[in-house]
Amino acid sequence: MKKEKEKEDIRVKIGEMFFTFLKVGAFTIGGGYAMIPLVQEDFIQRKKWLTNEEFLEILGIAQSLPGPVIVNFSLLAGYRLKGFKGGLFSLLGAILPSFLIIMIIAAYLWGYGENRAVQAAFQGIRPAVVALIISAAIKLGKGTLRQRHTFLLFLLFLGTLLLFNVHPLAVIVAGALAGFVKPYLKNRQGSAEE
Repeated sequence: MKKEKEKEDIRVKIGEMFFTFLKVGAFTIGGGYAMIPLVQEDFIQRKKWLTNEEFLEILGIAQSLPGPVIVNFSLLAGYRLKGFKGGLFSLLGAILPSFLIIMIIAAYLWGYGENRAVQAAFQGIRPAVVALIISAAIKLGKGTLRQRHTFLLFLLFLGTLLLFNVHPLAVIVAGALAGFVKPYLKNRQGSAEE
């Protein structure tokens, strides 16, 4: 109840959410995961619309749904904060820049793909995108990996992904199952100690 009261005290405006996602969509190159650090900074640190746990929960759901992660995230975060209208305007903010950029590229810039300057710019952008993704992973991991069992699950899932090339969906399902099993094992351990 206290958490809900605190949420009500934070004045979330639909227009502000729209412009937050519009800004992120307009100035981030590299897709959904490159956008996560910017959204995280705005939603958690600056505006305090979500806690780190809520952010991770929405991100986990967004990753497990089909489609681009930032599109899913914008819809879910907007819906959580302001219902249907919040979800709709957050979604529009997230996809509008990409839509407009693709329209401009299709109309005017399609013939410049072989241009050396354009290729050089994209070569320079790639490491920046990787740095953004790694930064997001580190920031999200700090809050998540503090408990020993969570850290061990992380190592198991990372090893599975890197060594055995397992499909990410299988890892997500395994993580969900591990989340369901943990309370059961904890209850069983507690009853065994009694």
